[in-house]
Amino acid sequence: MRTITFDIDRFDGNRAWTQSYSFEYAPGLTVLASLFLIKEKQDATLNFTASCRSAICGACAIRVNGNSLLPCDTRLDDALDQWKSDKLHLSPIGNFPVVSDLMVDWSDKIERLRRAKPGLHARKEFTAETGCRQSPAELALIINQWDCILCGCCASECNKLSDDSKDFLEPFVFTHASRYAHDSRSADGMLHVKDMLSNGLWKCLHCMECVSKCPKGIKPAGDIAAMRAMAVAHGNTDGPGPRHAAAFRTDLENTGRLNEVKLVPRTEGMVQAATERMGFTLRMLERGKMSVTEVTELYLTDNKPIEGIEGLRKIIRSEGTPK
Repeated sequence: MRTITFDIDRFDGNRAWTQSYSFEYAPGLTVLASLFLIKEKQDATLNFTASCRSAICGACAIRVNGNSLLPCDTRLDDALDQWKSDKLHLSPIGNFPVVSDLMVDWSDKIERLRRAKPGLHARKEFTAETGCRQSPAELALIINQWDCILCGCCASECNKLSDDSKDFLEPFVFTHASRYAHDSRSADGMLHVKDMLSNGLWKCLHCMECVSKCPKGIKPAGDIAAMRAMAVAHGNTDGPGPRHAAAFRTDLENTGRLNEVKLVPRTEGMVQAATERMGFTLRMLERGKMSVTEVTELYLTDNKPIEGIEGLRKIIRSEGTPK
């Protein structure tokens, strides 16, 4: 008889512990069905959240071996094959307060979602009689974002939120803001972008965990990039974020390589770079990560252009301009 073991993180409001549950393998089970099996047959006190069981509501999201997923949409066989083990570790999704066992509190996240101003403010020419029409091509620009089910998998794995959530919102919030910002029926797409500018739009670490973990194939990092491009196109070019992007592009277009010695002063300004980054620079010099000669050469000159630089420049000039 094949036995499957779930090591599940438990929490009763005061005490946290890990408890093991074993059950007989059966083909066709999902991870969520396995949890119900444990709750119904072994331990009625085990708490987790579930509703539709069809990957529509997003309520059941958890971590399996440290990876966020929808247990209702994850076959047990697939999970066992992925980790090559008959033992799995189940825990609540990250970056949420834990209420009990695998249940987390969404209250603060919903309040933060309001900052995206989720709601369509239609253009004046749209009336009750005409409706808010858009072409299939216009719908295609935002249809993927409509698939967001607020499961929290993206927020769970966001490294920026894990580091500091005070100046950054959940990836799904940016996705909802981008959806309305790029909706052809919207009276003012920048209304949503401006609020995101003051809520960490330029703080994304580009770890891409939100992209790789989304069970619906949504790309919050791409939504963030699209809103950044819209902001820059509308003249919002001041601040470290836009300056960093401009410096990054300048280096790629000039030589195809980053000049990291110049990147920081271009982003933060010479005075701030000299005062706030000096300690970091000295530590790099001390540990042999760079030499004084290398720093001087890169600052006074530049990298040599890479082979095929003209091809790269054509790509940048054709695709890199915000529209």
